Amino acid sequence: MFTLTRRSTAVALAAATLGTAALAAATPAAAVHGGKNATTADHPYIMAIRSTSGEQICGGTLVAPTKVVTAAHCVDNEDGSAKKFKVIGGRTEVASTKGTVRNIASIKIHPQYVSAAFTYDAAVITLDKPMPYKVLPVAGPRDGALYKSGTSATALGWGLTATDTLATRLKSARLVLSPLKSCEPYTQPDDKSSLKLCTTPAAGTKDSICRGDSGGPLIVGGKLVGILSTGNKYCNKDFPTGLFTRVSAISAKLSLPTG
Repeated sequence: MFTLTRRSTAVALAAATLGTAALAAATPAAAVHGGKNATTADHPYIMAIRSTSGEQICGGTLVAPTKVVTAAHCVDNEDGSAKKFKVIGGRTEVASTKGTVRNIASIKIHPQYVSAAFTYDAAVITLDKPMPYKVLPVAGPRDGALYKSGTSATALGWGLTATDTLATRLKSARLVLSPLKSCEPYTQPDDKSSLKLCTTPAAGTKDSICRGDSGGPLIVGGKLVGILSTGNKYCNKDFPTGLFTRVSAISAKLSLPTG
C-alpha cells in the first residue's frame, strides 16, 4: 500500500548509503500494498509532500496548523533548500487539483539522524501559512501502552500499490505492531525498539507499506506513534513489513506538541 519516496535520487541515495545486498538493503518506503481506499475527509491530517514541479515524493502528518512531521530522508537534500518542496492537504486523488497548497518556510531534521541506518529518521516542516485542517495528536509520555506489540495500527499513503503500479489515490493499511526481528531484512543489527517500530499485516489481510509512502503516519488510538521509514521495497508479499521511526524517540528534539 505504501510507497516510500518516488524520487529516484532519494532511492538511489538510500541504496548507495546502505550498500549491502540488494534484498536486505533498506530503502525509503512506498505506497500501500493491499489496504483499502481512504480519503482526506476521513484523515484530514494526512499531507502530501511534492516537488515544486508536482512530483509526489512522500507523506507527512499535520501535528499543528503550520507543522508537518515527515521522514528525514524525504527532505534531506544537499543544500537543505525548502524551496524544492511544497505541502498539499485535502487532496485524496493524486491527479486532483483540490485541496490547499502551502510553501515551506523551513525544515528541521532531527540532529541525530543517520541516513545509512535510517535512525532518527524524522523531520518537521514549518509551513509559510497555517493549514485549515484538523491535526493529529502526537503520542506523549503517558501513551506508552500504544506501542505494545500486538497492537492494531493504521498507516496511510500515496504511492506504489504493486511492484510497478503507481497509486492514483490515498490508501490505508491495517497493520499490527510486531517485534523488530519480524522486520528482517530491513532492520540493522543494532536497531532498538526504543527508536524504531516494526509492523506486519493485520490478520486476514495482505496490507503493508510500499515504495512511495515514506514519511506517512502510523496511527494507534487516534494518535501519531510512528513515521514511515522503510520496508517492503518490492511492494509484494515476500517481506510485507514496515519499519517506522518511533515518535517518542524524536518528539522532544523536534519540539513536537504531545498530549
